[in-house]
Amino acid sequence: MTVVLRYAEYGEYHKISAFLQAYWAKDHIYVRVPQLFEWTFRRSILWDREGYSFALAEDQGEVVGILGGIPFEFNACGRALQAIWLANYMLRPDHRKGSLAVRLLGMFRRSPYDVVVAFGITPAVVPFYRLLRWRVLENIPRHFLVLPGAEARLVHLLRLAYPDWPMHRAEAVSKFFSLDDLPRTPGPSLKTLPPHWNDCDWPHIASQTIGAAKNVDYLTWRYQHHPCFDYSFIIIPEGSRTGLVVWRLETIHYATPHGLEAVDRIGRLVEFLPVSRHNAIDLFSSFVDELCHVDALGADYYGYHSRMGLWLEQLGFRRVAGHADGHAIPARFQPLEAKGGQITSAVCIPSDVPSCIVDPQCIWYWTKSDADQDRPN
Repeated sequence: MTVVLRYAEYGEYHKISAFLQAYWAKDHIYVRVPQLFEWTFRRSILWDREGYSFALAEDQGEVVGILGGIPFEFNACGRALQAIWLANYMLRPDHRKGSLAVRLLGMFRRSPYDVVVAFGITPAVVPFYRLLRWRVLENIPRHFLVLPGAEARLVHLLRLAYPDWPMHRAEAVSKFFSLDDLPRTPGPSLKTLPPHWNDCDWPHIASQTIGAAKNVDYLTWRYQHHPCFDYSFIIIPEGSRTGLVVWRLETIHYATPHGLEAVDRIGRLVEFLPVSRHNAIDLFSSFVDELCHVDALGADYYGYHSRMGLWLEQLGFRRVAGHADGHAIPARFQPLEAKGGQITSAVCIPSDVPSCIVDPQCIWYWTKSDADQDRPN
């Protein structure tokens, strides 16, 4: 019998969670926290159907494949396009031959969605996307920073993650990523977006970048309304414009025979949008000051944009690719796992949109908080 493809209706969450539990991962976050699933796939303002933005493949009424789509607005240097981030692409093992994978993907590769992004794909599926002539992106650069005086704390984490590492190997990594000195005392900052963000700040950013539209609707949905994480805003005006940092504090847990044990804290920087280099210094100073106040060991940041990355490096962040063991710094902390944070993606975008290439001229502004990459484990 032909496999039927359709979009999940409200009230069918149980079907999706059962499939995730059986074939994706036991106790996946979308199974443990239904409200996170609702927040992710019920963004009806940008979805053109009733029900969830989640596709099902069914064989005689039984789910044999799933594919989630998170609708968003894609910005290409001021040009707005409707877009979809893909998530949870899975076929049951007995249905992986044939064309079902392509058919399921076609549920989101359609009008009015001009851009489809698979953000965070495994090396095994890269040939699949290349065969479809999607653009496969280089790994998103990751930056890392250890606060002064916290070097031993990173050494401890590394040796928890890699018990066979000698002390000197972990110490070399920690030293490389250590901030030499604390920045100057920061000036005053605000915690809420200015009322003119959509009229003044976002249009200026949009004209010079490619990526998800960081307008008020997006920033409110993505950060202020997140059902699991508490994000903090740092707002510093400069002239008629406004610089923005968004970050969150994460507690690092280590799995023991008696359960999870809290061992440290780290900052996850998810938006860095300064007005100028001087504004970047002010934002960085305030960010580091807040990290110190909550006793974080340091912070990390994922982002493609070359100028933002360069400014962060000049201020004290280091690219993990700059050290031989940099990619060994764990990226998952709930619980701590001995896995780096390399994230490969594939995009289906109009031919006139420039490619995302990690080089000094990259204008793609893309961070780990886009799609569903910055979510609980």
